[in-house]
Parts: sequence; structure tokens; C-alpha cells
Amino acid sequence: MKNGLKYLVNGLAISSILLLGACSEGSGGNTGNAATKDENKKVNLSVSTYLSAGHGQVTDVLEPFFEDVKKETNGRVTAEYYPSNALGAADAQYDMAVTGVADFVLSNHGYSPGKFPLMGIGDMPFMGNSAEDASKVLWKLQEKFPEIAEEHDETKIGWIFKTDTYQIFTSNKPIKTPEDLKGLRIRTPSPAGNSLLELVGATPVNMSMGDVYEGMQRGVIDGALAPASVIENFQLADVTKYITKGDFWTQSFYAVFNPATWNEISPQDQEKIESMIGEQMAIKSGQVYDADGQVGWNRAIEEGVEIIELNDKELDEWKAALEPMVQEWIDVNKSKGYPADEIYETALKLLSEQ
Repeated sequence: MKNGLKYLVNGLAISSILLLGACSEGSGGNTGNAATKDENKKVNLSVSTYLSAGHGQVTDVLEPFFEDVKKETNGRVTAEYYPSNALGAADAQYDMAVTGVADFVLSNHGYSPGKFPLMGIGDMPFMGNSAEDASKVLWKLQEKFPEIAEEHDETKIGWIFKTDTYQIFTSNKPIKTPEDLKGLRIRTPSPAGNSLLELVGATPVNMSMGDVYEGMQRGVIDGALAPASVIENFQLADVTKYITKGDFWTQSFYAVFNPATWNEISPQDQEKIESMIGEQMAIKSGQVYDADGQVGWNRAIEEGVEIIELNDKELDEWKAALEPMVQEWIDVNKSKGYPADEIYETALKLLSEQ
């Protein structure tokens, strides 16, 4: 009887072990299926920008980039485009990336006043003669100074970059000296642009680039602070009589993911996308802006726009007039505990190396 009981207990124990093993195997198999399912997860990104569908940053940067993403992820990560403020206004784009109204946003830092104080280093006058060089400098700055990159912490950075250099467009009056701008109403895209114009006695008018054509045509503004790329991208040659070429300024842009959407992408696809973003895309975006800028200059010449090129002596006069902008940026950010002096000096050093 004792032996029978013993065999019964042993039999039950063995059965239990086998049952647990089977459950364990089943559980392991389910985990494998879940992992496989996760790796094959498809994510369709809503890609938003205030730029038009025909803008170079859409046709030559975003569209080829996301085509490459689609190819590298075997169609698991795709994109649907919403240009021309289709999902929200220009000044709402960054918040849309934060809240998930859009999954990926490309826009201008200047349209989010006060949000990116350290990115303002790129808004200092004469901070680069080309979009490519300025983009390289900006990328290296955010790598060296984490405080700059942290300003985008509510999103996942794809890349940050710069436009081609800003010039002064006017509809009727030629501009050669800072004094020539006094009393004129000039379009500006950002607070930094406001400061630049106020220093030379102009009245800044905050206006998105999409409204500049009509503004100049109707006389609402006398001109615009803008890069040469807009001549073609926004047909400004029609309403511009003079362009003062001084390479006064460049404007910074961001290309960012909504973090929740980024986390929906499988780890293997994230890794592939990580290898495709960053400095290489910052440089490409800068190159596209430079190419668009050259197209713009060519169009301006074809349309008979008078281009006023400043000599070294004249440029020195502009630099002296705009110098207070730099000191104000340094003082304001130093008062917040940021290494503003070091950031500025590093920026100058990086520029000299381009």
C-alpha cells in the first residue's frame, strides 16, 4: 500500500512537471510570436510642415528620406505628408510634435518664441556664409553642449539644421547702409529677427513666409528679411525690386519625432532609422537650402531684380550696428546659468574651421 501510494505521488509529481514544462514551452512560444509581431509592426507617420509641397525641404529632403526609411524597414515605417500647415499653424508645429497631433515635424525654431533660448546661438548675425557650413556648426554645438539638445527633450531629434543666409528684400527702396532701413516695415520670422531690425531702426513685422508675397504686393510691408531660396520657393521675384546681399543671418530648423510614436516603432527599425538621421541629414538639408538659394539668385537676375552687394567696409558698418545683439544674447543666457560665452566662442571657432 505504501509503495502504491509512493508510485501514485511520484506519478502525480512527474505529470505536474510535464504539465508545467508544456505551459512554459507554450508561454515561450507566445513570447516569440509577440516579439515577431512587434518586429513586424507597421507605423504610418503623419509628417507635418508649414512649408509647401513643392519646397525643396519636402521634395528633396523629406520625401527621399522617408522613401529610404520605407525601403530599409521593408515597408513597416511609412509616411503621409501634410505640408502648408495642413495639420496646424506654423507657430503650432513644435507643440504638434510634442502632443502627437503630428508624428514628425519639420519647422522653424523661430516660430516658437522663448522655447529655444540656446538655439538662439544660430540666430546671431553673420553666423555662417552657407546653410551647409552653418548646419555643421549647429550640429556640433548641440553635441558639445547638451543644454542645447535638451531644449528638444519633449521630442526625439531627427536632425537640426540651418537655412541659406538671409538677405534684405525690398519692394521699392534700395538698402545699402543700416540707416537706409529706418522707418521701413520689414518682415521677420522670429524674435531674433525683431532684434536685428530694431537695432537698425526698422519696424519688424512678424509674418510667416507664406504671407510675404501678398504683404509686399499690397504694401503691408516694405520688404522682408529672408534667404535667397524663397525667391524660387515663394515666387518673391514678382514683388521684389532690390535685394541687399550681406549674408546677415541664418535661421535654424528642427526635424523631430513625437516620442510616443517613436516608441511604437520596433527596436530593429529604430536602429535602422537612427543610422539614417543626425548630422548626415543636417548636412543634406543645408545643401538643399544652398542649392535652392542659388536657383533663387539665378531667378532674381533673370527677373531683373537689382542685387546690391556690400563691400568689406560696408559690411563692417553692419557688423558694428548688430554687435549689441550678440552681447544681449550672452548676457541673458549667462544670467540663466548657461555657458553662453563658451557656446559663442566655440561657434566662432567651428565657423573658422569650415
